[in-house]
Amino acid sequence: MRTVNAQSLQRSPYLGTNGFPLQSAAVYGPIHSRRYGYSLGINPLPVSYKFCDFDCVYCQYGWTPRQPGEQQTREKIRPADELLSEIDHSFQIALSNKTPVDVITIAGNGEPTLHPQFSRLVDGLLDLRDRYFPKVRLGILSDSSQCYRLEIRQALAKLDDRSMKLDAGDWETVQKVNRPLANFDWTRTLRSLEALKDITLQTLFVQGSCDNTSPRQIESWIEAVRLVRPKSVQVYTVDRPPADAGIRPVSVSQLRTIAEQCEAATHIPTEWFE
Repeated sequence: MRTVNAQSLQRSPYLGTNGFPLQSAAVYGPIHSRRYGYSLGINPLPVSYKFCDFDCVYCQYGWTPRQPGEQQTREKIRPADELLSEIDHSFQIALSNKTPVDVITIAGNGEPTLHPQFSRLVDGLLDLRDRYFPKVRLGILSDSSQCYRLEIRQALAKLDDRSMKLDAGDWETVQKVNRPLANFDWTRTLRSLEALKDITLQTLFVQGSCDNTSPRQIESWIEAVRLVRPKSVQVYTVDRPPADAGIRPVSVSQLRTIAEQCEAATHIPTEWFE
């Protein structure tokens, strides 16, 4: 597999709290995804620390810093135009190297919709995608926390694919699995997801020190899926070191059962991934 640039060949000097490397540039990969094929990642967030409003027990980047350290306070979120200039250069290299790209995915070291110029970033990415990879879909992986904001929903609507997180159907389980840090309204989030069109809901199921797979939790999750009415649902489990070392993956057979239950109850296409 060809990489985007020399930087992507190097291990990031910055690690999450669980020792997993953070993304070291605005463009990374391509990463071979279980769900999307060769995904060229876009990181609009700092490279020296995780920047997120969730603190999920399964996060591959470890726990979310609650009190930024000295290094973290030095690095600020870069303006959209500065990021777009770097992305433009990386896309040129990727194209000249014939890098395999099936999708371009906005994700990175945390929650990308927290970028203060997210709308400008989306507009610029669409222009660059059309210039360098006109046949490639542009999507996002989001924790859904900011979709209550009109400007965020408008920006999300411009993307080809919106993969939105929904790890539970009740507030109690959300608190245990996703651990929102501040200003998170569960009911508002569900209503905002319902207002978004043609989204894919993604749910990561876990067991061990934290569990969202009990019959009651699955039933409430299915009801939330029914309320949101996405175009599709994807269920999967951990395959990288989680923040909480006590987290265990869910078996393939149980994932399949959950997916079948969801599709039977909602008539919404539901895929499961190992």
